[in-house]
Amino acid sequence: MKCLTSRRSLTIFLSLLLSFIPLGFVGAGGSGDKEFDPKKINVDKIQNDKEFAEAIPEYEISFTGLLDRKKEITFKEIVTVHSERVKTRRFRGVRTDGEKIESEYSGIPVSELLKNRKIREDVKNVIIYGNDKYAVRMPASAILEGKVFIVWKREGQYLVPKQDGVLKIVEDGGLTKNWVKNPVLFEFTSEFFDTVPQADRLNENEIDFIDQQSMFTLAIGTVPTIKVEDWRLKIGGLVEHPRVYTYEDLRRMPQISVYATLETISNPPGGRLIGNAIWTGIPMGYIFEQLKPKRGVLEVAFKCRDGYSTSITMEEARKEDVMLAYVMNGEPLTPEQGYPLRAVVPDKYGMKWPKWIDEIEFLDYDYKGYWENRGWSDYAGRDRPNERFE
Repeated sequence: MKCLTSRRSLTIFLSLLLSFIPLGFVGAGGSGDKEFDPKKINVDKIQNDKEFAEAIPEYEISFTGLLDRKKEITFKEIVTVHSERVKTRRFRGVRTDGEKIESEYSGIPVSELLKNRKIREDVKNVIIYGNDKYAVRMPASAILEGKVFIVWKREGQYLVPKQDGVLKIVEDGGLTKNWVKNPVLFEFTSEFFDTVPQADRLNENEIDFIDQQSMFTLAIGTVPTIKVEDWRLKIGGLVEHPRVYTYEDLRRMPQISVYATLETISNPPGGRLIGNAIWTGIPMGYIFEQLKPKRGVLEVAFKCRDGYSTSITMEEARKEDVMLAYVMNGEPLTPEQGYPLRAVVPDKYGMKWPKWIDEIEFLDYDYKGYWENRGWSDYAGRDRPNERFE
């Protein structure tokens, strides 16, 4: 492979940059879009919990992922419908510097808000998102065993919004860096992989991500309009058991989540076409188990509704963190981010993360997709930034 030095390569690079027009940003469609400014609340004027909740009527918390159905609840519902479940207890925590703290908090165990929800047996983790795009991961057992609370009082006084947020997550005996301020979404997941390199992290001890509204999005044309009830995923080629799946078929399959960096191969040093997100979907390994690829298969090709295509090798596809994703940061993919299905291939540039997938084919030859046929690297690994062209 050659470095980006030839006139031909430079011409392709510049033309690609000019041809990529980011699509309009849209919200993720979840609680993270709810607008409220905790800093504007004067807690000194608040007389009781109901009055406190009425000051932020738009504050809503969502529970999603491996549940029988999504649950949404407002802060007002918590302090009225579930008022008898509010508890006061002392919590111990550990700061990142090792210092131990202890305080009395009043709130409700998260487990109490899930009494009428069936949680799948393969749940292992819960990713908690704050309204400021901060997220942490906790063992699901900590929440289901009643160790994690949503609180709004400390030592009998309402939290100071400028310091602790309106509501806060606390875990008895847990790390205070996981005590999320203003939690808005809980995503229940099974396996979880963290693949973001240290160089791409904003803070060493945090999961920092770009939400769907802010994540860059690139396409070779317009965003296709897909009606999920009519959409099908066809998987075939050199496999023993070809399949056609509906969206609901995929949602019932085992899932994993991966914290991964998406970057376009055309992103210049210091460019903005890069971001971290938590992706959830079906591991490609599970697809292999169902279809049984035949001997001699070399590549897996993805073909998309907008005419785009690309491929990865079987060795790459078998990695445990490669998936077919339908969720980004706890919410279904937006149309701009590939709804209903896209591939997530950590360590590869975005050209290997196809969106709007309609068909997957197992092949015994080296398949060249849309950008590969235009001179871009077929390997497209972020570990080779100087080798973006063949």
